[in-house]
Amino acid sequence: MKVINFGSLNIDLVYRVRSIVRPGETVSSYSCERFPGGKGLNQSVALARAGANVCHCGIIGKDGLFLRDLLLKENVDCSLLEIAEDLSTGTAFIQVAEDGENSIVLSGGANQAVDEKYIRKVFSSTAQGDILLIQNEISNLDLIIRYASAQHMKVFFNPAPMTPDIAALPLEQINTLILNDSELESLKTCSVKLPSNINLLLTHGADGASYFPAGGKVPIHIPAVQAEKVVDTTAAGDTFIGYFIAGLLQNPDIFHALQRAAQAASICVTRAGASPSIPFAEEIRGFQQ
Repeated sequence: MKVINFGSLNIDLVYRVRSIVRPGETVSSYSCERFPGGKGLNQSVALARAGANVCHCGIIGKDGLFLRDLLLKENVDCSLLEIAEDLSTGTAFIQVAEDGENSIVLSGGANQAVDEKYIRKVFSSTAQGDILLIQNEISNLDLIIRYASAQHMKVFFNPAPMTPDIAALPLEQINTLILNDSELESLKTCSVKLPSNINLLLTHGADGASYFPAGGKVPIHIPAVQAEKVVDTTAAGDTFIGYFIAGLLQNPDIFHALQRAAQAASICVTRAGASPSIPFAEEIRGFQQ
């Protein structure tokens, strides 16, 4: 069984600032660095470092070939990755404040070139029982979900960034929806009614995480693991998601998977950058597989 992560690949430009820029304000940054990024890439790295068999599907421009090389070094299958000749790779402009909080502006680039022809190609190489992981940084999510459902794949959906058009997606075909608290509030603002057959995983940052099984079963809550020093929270959510799904593949116990994911996220926030900050499985104390 493998995880098909159909997701974004970005070039992250990280600006370190004293505080997040307010409307109408101009500030100087302490530094500007380039990192590999994209929620899709980050989650593939987290899955691979957590021990999962992951295949990343997505599109980059020629300027993003180093992203493919990074994934390959992480033992991520890139056989279905496409390179667009005439498009630029997606880019994220990230502000990171002294307290570790961040603000992100996305430019979709090649991530928005995912079409049905490519989707058909991807799902011709998948198998029943595989898991699909998607975020909200690529085009044609509705088709991707429908193709996965037709193959009886479990679909894990992290709708970030949150946009109103999520309400039009076939959410009844989702197995598990993964949100943080602000995304949940945005979902309510969009008047989205979640189907009763969907599992809901909520991450609360410093307050831990909650898992609500489908059908109104008893929810599971875990506290956050205290980080030694918060440096950068950019990839904390992606780390949590990757480790949670990998944990379920290795041990179907939800509580165990949540604990391991929380441990990984607590290490991630002590480091700078997105994918470089994601810990390896051997760093997760007490949860080695």
